[in-house]
Amino acid sequence: MLRELGISGGTLIMGLVIGYFVIKWAVREAIIEAHYSITGEKSKEEKMIEEALENDREVRRAARAAKEAD
Repeated sequence: MLRELGISGGTLIMGLVIGYFVIKWAVREAIIEAHYSITGEKSKEEKMIEEALENDREVRRAARAAKEAD
């Protein structure tokens, strides 16, 4: 059957592995989104990302202020 499709066994296995991880990622993201819509509470990862972005903004503001002061 694989010969009729023109693929080898290794290609089939790689496709199945990639499909597994894509589906796993999609289900995980859907669960996180549903949790947020039900509870209104952000996940730990979203909170961590927001903190990192805020820290980055502060560093950029400080750098911009230092550059303007020179």
